[in-house]
Amino acid sequence: MGNRRDFRKDYRNRKKNNFNNPPREKVEENKVILKCEICLQDIQDLTSAIALPETGNPAHFDCVLKRIKEKENLGEKEQIVYLGSGNFGVVENLSNNPNSNFKIIRKIDFEDHENIPEWRKQMIKLKI
Repeated sequence: MGNRRDFRKDYRNRKKNNFNNPPREKVEENKVILKCEICLQDIQDLTSAIALPETGNPAHFDCVLKRIKEKENLGEKEQIVYLGSGNFGVVENLSNNPNSNFKIIRKIDFEDHENIPEWRKQMIKLKI
């Protein structure tokens, strides 16, 4: 049989999760770790980062949300929510249940949609 592989042996080992295949090594690309401009911590997941309108640099989603909450004067039943595409909104809950119907009071355009930052272009290229 020479160099031929015995697939029957692999089939028997499959039940035991014991394969003859050596584990593949993960090839890590030289990842550039960017820092949040608000808290200065490393951003582990760029897909959830928001571009700051002043500089275009990334910031943690939670840091941006906290910054917006500090700037906005919210009423008793109002809260800040993410609407998508870099936009936030002040919404008012229409009942006592926080997960029920709500009304958008005002929209907050946070990201600059005219100038896409370089770090976001790289993500689009990689299709993350």
